[in-house]
Amino acid sequence: MEPIQWSRWMSVGNDALDEDHRVLIGIVNKLYDDANREDPALIEAILDELIAYTRHHFAEEEAQMERLNYPTFAAHKALHDRLTRQVESYRDEFRANGGRISGEEVFLFCSDWLGKHILKEDTRFGEYAGTGAEMVAAG
Repeated sequence: MEPIQWSRWMSVGNDALDEDHRVLIGIVNKLYDDANREDPALIEAILDELIAYTRHHFAEEEAQMERLNYPTFAAHKALHDRLTRQVESYRDEFRANGGRISGEEVFLFCSDWLGKHILKEDTRFGEYAGTGAEMVAAG
């Protein structure tokens, strides 16, 4: 298991979305660190940060999709909703179990999801939107 490393092949062609993805990767990578995974208060803070940032990022991305009349907007939004619910579920489980949850499990889920989502779904949106200039101008 390795931390997620941003690389140019993960770019969706939009600087603002790419930066958001880098931030999300940074948050998820906090769960990779063994020391962080041993600290219940820190795990809860990371999960809260991840939930808050994904909500922010998804709202921005979805607003751009709506402005551009992205044809698979509803399906893309459903993927965002599913990730948010899963991370909220991890946080709820963490709280219900007195601060016990596998930070590694959350890291693996999020890293797998982000990798697939960025490389497939967000890349498809980037291609639909062109070079990204329209997305930046619309935002």
